[in-house]
Amino acid sequence: MKPLLLGIDGLSYSSFMKCNPRTLMMLFSSTFRGVVANKSKNTHPTPAWLSILEMTDDIPSTGFLTSLPDLKLIKITKAVAINIPITNPTYGEVKIPYDKSVSVTDELNKVKEAILENIDDSPVIADITALDRMLITDGNANKCLIYNEIDSFVKEIVNKIQDFIVFSIYGEPKGNKHEDYGIFLSTVPRPNEHDTVKLPELGILFSKLAKGEVFY
Repeated sequence: MKPLLLGIDGLSYSSFMKCNPRTLMMLFSSTFRGVVANKSKNTHPTPAWLSILEMTDDIPSTGFLTSLPDLKLIKITKAVAINIPITNPTYGEVKIPYDKSVSVTDELNKVKEAILENIDDSPVIADITALDRMLITDGNANKCLIYNEIDSFVKEIVNKIQDFIVFSIYGEPKGNKHEDYGIFLSTVPRPNEHDTVKLPELGILFSKLAKGEVFY
């Protein structure tokens, strides 16, 4: 069983109390936790994800890519990419248009199937865009209903995987931007115990996890 790096874009600590997602709340109390800091003025998902995949803050991109760089993290870990929002449709084994055309349920089912098909043999880097997609395009979307669907998905995944990092690249969309802070829940400690997690550090931590260099 290989490790999983799972992004859930737009997932926010600010909605935990309101929506009370049971599995995520359980992970909050039983795994290593922290806060992902993303104070970029550009809160498009692509530059944030490129910071993780290239393990650097030096990302000039401001929108979806039309051609792909080497993607250093995937190259060194030989990870399978699933539904990564650096292109539109998303990049990897699952490709979802970045709009409301694919439902939350359909995306979760496709990503879950792809993760479970690959995780025995390869590290996996996957993303869920549904929460962010729906809240960006419809501020009146039923947020807690989406949280509950994502929570059930997370329960199924983490119960079958030994090592994982679950995170969000930023918090909820607020007007034309997102909250500066996302979540970090993991079976391994964050890079700096008393500091926020930076986006490149997620890639670096996962690369060490995939190579068996994390001890805890």
